[in-house]
Amino acid sequence: MIVVSNRVQVPDARIDAFLDRLRTDHGIEDHSGFRGMKVLSPVDAEGHVTMTFWDSIDDYEDWREGSAYERAHENSSAADAFERPNDVEIHEVVVEREPADDVGQSD
Repeated sequence: MIVVSNRVQVPDARIDAFLDRLRTDHGIEDHSGFRGMKVLSPVDAEGHVTMTFWDSIDDYEDWREGSAYERAHENSSAADAFERPNDVEIHEVVVEREPADDVGQSD
């Protein structure tokens, strides 16, 4: 599995529009290999971070090159939406842990 993270600096006046756009279905959910998306809002950090999870780099690249990606990004100018260029990183998941089934449960 890979994770694609995208750190964006969104002007305060555009944050609601940015988040609304990410809440809207643009077809990514139906793309082969897509496993999920999370959007992180800064608490003690700079900028929002979007994270998408994919089975493989090929699945992500297919999404990036497809018409659903184009539809999801039409009418959005980075010059208007963001304060500076985005920082995109791709990582392969090499360790994954889950909480134990009984965490937080009392006997």
